[in-house]
Amino acid sequence: MRDAFVVAQFAQLCDCFDALLREALGIDARVAIAMATLTHEVQGRSFPTLTVDTWKVRADFNAVPQTVAFTPRLDFREPDQFGLIECALDFDYAPAHSRADRTARLLLARGIQLRGKSVAELVLPVAGGVRSLVAGDLEDAFAVWWLRP
Repeated sequence: MRDAFVVAQFAQLCDCFDALLREALGIDARVAIAMATLTHEVQGRSFPTLTVDTWKVRADFNAVPQTVAFTPRLDFREPDQFGLIECALDFDYAPAHSRADRTARLLLARGIQLRGKSVAELVLPVAGGVRSLVAGDLEDAFAVWWLRP
């Protein structure tokens, strides 16, 4: 029963993440979102594979193009968690002490969790718990990654 929930909700939450990502980035000729399909081999579950979308977001704001990658995978380490969207940069990032930087650091260090039992959601781990991911979180992170002078 849990496995059927995980497979269905994984796909739904990846679609939700895609919508949040596109909302956060808007339309800009200097930003490109590339999606690719990845199939994970699965052990210890009733499904042998899990096919997910991955995202690479490339920006041409600076002298050298910069890419942020988001890669979903199964992850059951926290209560009610069944997945994680990992975040990685192909450029150096030196965080400051702003609220936006805290969000950017959390995305890089802990990713976005996929959680739920009967209803699933994307959550961002924060001090003392988690909170629902919103497009503004992604906007903040991309602003400090790409637009900070």
